Parts: sequence; structure tokens; C-alpha cells
Amino acid sequence: MDSEDKDAQDKAPSVVDRYYTRWYRADMKGKPCEDHCILQHSNRICVVTLAESHPILQDERQIKSINYQISNGCSRLNNKVSGKSKRGGQFLTDFAPLCRITCTDETEYTIYSCIRGRLLEVNEAILETPSLLLQKVKTS
Repeated sequence: MDSEDKDAQDKAPSVVDRYYTRWYRADMKGKPCEDHCILQHSNRICVVTLAESHPILQDERQIKSINYQISNGCSRLNNKVSGKSKRGGQFLTDFAPLCRITCTDETEYTIYSCIRGRLLEVNEAILETPSLLLQKVKTS
């Protein structure tokens, strides 16, 4: 086995690269560089993330808080799904806000769903540790 074959074996594709297709939505709602990345699994479940070009990641901003309370009557934390086909999830449109991220410099960014579908769950761990958004950006 030559060194090129060994290098190829050592650098196996990440889980995301193997099982997900990446889609990007650039300049959400006309805001420059506020790009989102959608990871689509073969079972049609999607994960919405920040694209590497998003200002939070580009400028390495510190995150102060994340708020899933969209309006007085709507919180993404109150989403409840049940059953095999995950009935009961909140219906989302392309521009439905998922959460609002506030940075330490008081800059606020709204993260949108980018796709039509039903919300299955939100990442509650980032409420207690917002810096998780800045770690493993490519989710490798």
C-alpha cells in the first residue's frame, strides 16, 4: 500500500459528508451574508445550521443568548411531536423564524427555517451553552 492510499483511508468522510446533502440559503430576507445551511438526510429530515459565511461565525462573535420565543403566543420550545410519523410538530414556512441569537455586542440575528415542513425538535443544549454554535461549525 503506497502513501496515497493510506492518506485516503486516514481521511474518511465525516458523518455529515457521508449521510447528508448540504443546501445553502444565501442572504436570508435580503440581509447580506446572513446565510443558512440545510443538511438533508436521505430520510428527508433536515437540520438547519448557520453557514460558515454567517457573520456570527465569520467575525467570531460571542453569543450572549438564544431565544426560541418567536412571539407572545409562539415558542419553538413548546413544540411537541408524537407517534411514528411525528405528528403534532409546528408547521414552518420558508421564512418562519426558528430562534433569535443575541451577541455580546447586542447585535441580533434571526435564524429562519429556510424550508417548508414540520418542526421535530430544537437544540435545547445551546440555551445553556450558546458557545456550542461556534464549535464544530462543519459538524465534522
